[in-house]
Amino acid sequence: MKLVAKSSKVEFSSSLWGEGQILRKLQRCPYIIHCLGEDTSVEHGNTMYNLLLEYAPGGTLKRWMNSREGFIPEEEASLYAYQLLKGILEVHRLGIVHCDLKPNNILLFPCRCGCNLNQLKIGDFRLSKVAGEGGHRGALLYTSPESLFCGMHEAPKDIWAIGCMVAEMMTGESPWKFCNGNNDDKLAQDMAFKQPQIPTGISDHANDFLMKCFERNPNVRWTADKLLNHPFVANTDNPLLCQRWEDHQALGNRPFGTGEWISSIGLFSTPISSCTFDCRRRKG
Repeated sequence: MKLVAKSSKVEFSSSLWGEGQILRKLQRCPYIIHCLGEDTSVEHGNTMYNLLLEYAPGGTLKRWMNSREGFIPEEEASLYAYQLLKGILEVHRLGIVHCDLKPNNILLFPCRCGCNLNQLKIGDFRLSKVAGEGGHRGALLYTSPESLFCGMHEAPKDIWAIGCMVAEMMTGESPWKFCNGNNDDKLAQDMAFKQPQIPTGISDHANDFLMKCFERNPNVRWTADKLLNHPFVANTDNPLLCQRWEDHQALGNRPFGTGEWISSIGLFSTPISSCTFDCRRRKG
């Protein structure tokens, strides 16, 4: 099992530590990046806090989409929409809003059956928040209207972002590509009055799915739970989807087999004192 570490100086590590606590609660979800624990070390005289994550051999969804140039078949895109919804459903059940869903924060793992499909896992929870908290967060191209203009950063924002990613999978372009993407102020103005561009030539089910994600009223926008029952991702004629695919992949298996949280000192380099580590944990 390969690991990667996200690291930060201890005095600046509160958001990274918070990300670890969220991931710890989501350890059993196969659509969330697995965090194996935490470590502290001294690097070049700096006390570091390290979050231990599983290595994603497929890289990011963004890099993979660029390699495919947008030619992702609808059946395959619906499978990935299903995985994103399953992951974000567990996040929302915790009362957490991811706030920064975008292709660069979605990690890819090869399927166990050698079918050339991917298992997607949501990563990077540093900008996540408890539902009800304020503050503008996230990338503009995947930000919902109510987040951008009303300061509402709740679960419907994540659904909007998933709609943007699904549309981008099938076209290779942002649904805001028709706007001036090089000027954030102009783009924000366009987002106030225009709808994201839904791809042409897609099925009625795919079109309706995106419309449900792009409902401007967040109180009407469909939830992850409702979207998981939408024909686009729950179509029993699609052999890639839902329970049959999950059974085939045996997604319940965990790295290291136990899913236990590792907390250690000095795994990477010179250890620091437990007193220093404990003080930082309390302040985090």
